[in-house]
Amino acid sequence: MIRFMEERDLCAVAEIEKGIFSQPWSRDGFYSSMISKDTIYLVVEKDGEIVAYCGLLQALDEADITNVAVKKESRGQGIAFAMLKELMRLGEEKGINAFTLEVRKSNEAALALYEKLGFEVAGIRKNFYDLPKEDAVIMWKY
Repeated sequence: MIRFMEERDLCAVAEIEKGIFSQPWSRDGFYSSMISKDTIYLVVEKDGEIVAYCGLLQALDEADITNVAVKKESRGQGIAFAMLKELMRLGEEKGINAFTLEVRKSNEAALALYEKLGFEVAGIRKNFYDLPKEDAVIMWKY
């Protein structure tokens, strides 16, 4: 079930974040982002457990997809694809017609997912990520 992120989800979301990313967002970071009028945050709940989340930050008619994560044991089931399709659908309802994101250059699975969703490579941000230091691929979908 894909639904809007709620305060009760934040501990689970922060735990997933901590298990995946080298510089994870905190529970409070998610909370302050989630309550902004310029954001949309979603979770995927499966059998009563949060298994994925994503979010975007809107600026006029564009949005930066700020977070995308799926628990390791829930990957390969189409969850990220369905969740991001819903995020972009909701964004379009709010007047967004262009979406952007950054992804680690080495994250081949994510790059393939974003291309499947219609994103195109627009450039590289040198040394964007730390721990380890790595370039980011900038992608856009119009």
